[in-house]
Amino acid sequence: MKEMDLINELLNAESCNSMHCFMNLLHKYYAEKPVIPSQNLTSDLIDKELIDEIEWISRNISVSFGKSLKDLKCCLMDEEDLREHEIYLRYKSHHKLTITDVKLPYSPHQDREYSSINEVVTVFRNYIESLTAYFQELENIDKHCTVVEPLKPTFKDDYRRILLDCRTQLHIEVTPVGSARNIHLIGQSGPLNDKLHTGLLTWDHDRNIVENINCIFDLDNIPQNQDTYAEQLDNKVEGPSCNICFCVHLAECQGLPQPLCQNPKCDVYYHKYCLFQWLVACEGGRPPAFGVAYGSCPTCLQPISCSES
Repeated sequence: MKEMDLINELLNAESCNSMHCFMNLLHKYYAEKPVIPSQNLTSDLIDKELIDEIEWISRNISVSFGKSLKDLKCCLMDEEDLREHEIYLRYKSHHKLTITDVKLPYSPHQDREYSSINEVVTVFRNYIESLTAYFQELENIDKHCTVVEPLKPTFKDDYRRILLDCRTQLHIEVTPVGSARNIHLIGQSGPLNDKLHTGLLTWDHDRNIVENINCIFDLDNIPQNQDTYAEQLDNKVEGPSCNICFCVHLAECQGLPQPLCQNPKCDVYYHKYCLFQWLVACEGGRPPAFGVAYGSCPTCLQPISCSES
């Protein structure tokens, strides 16, 4: 069978509409054409050993191809059988597979090469099992809190910015073991800042993150339901614009404008990206020490600072 005939069959949805049909066609192709040694593989072929492995492993987990035969996607369920995690692979050469994308917090597992799909599955299944508490904490935050950033949160994002009131957000990061770190206020007000400092000293590690937040800020329920906020995003309800670029959405910055000035009388919003660039420019364009720029609020001229990250 010629290669073009095989390609035409694979593109024909009626004759190749499942993984089983796809494997039968590939076996038919390889039965008629010897496998080339790995060092001589052409760019449009993958070795039969990998095809056999895909056929075997697809009986237990979902495996599919992307835009080419070199792009693969494996879907793994966690040990609770509640969450499906997608792992995207790229076949580079014989016994060389790399990770191109995965919706999980960064780990060195994403940067190494693998000799087989089974090795990828084993490594990431163990990694996913170690993140059970991490998943639970993020899901609990997304369910009970108004998450302002990320706009479309995933497990790849290990932080959340929670709306406390119309001017104040709480930034909190979740470690792989499910504990909280780097907790601070954005657009902070004096009373809430005092509550946070006091609450961090009495943080109860036997409670989850949401319970601790409710306890610190004396909130029975965090103000706005997340479904309502998501609905506003879907309906593209425009919020306050940045007082520097005069836009709500900015290509260079995924976040929305925030009330970054600590002056309670300054009801002005900025993108962090815009404010940082503004403060750096006011200081002559020199990179700030430790990634934090200091200066005056462009609107009320009160002292203000902004981090690059």
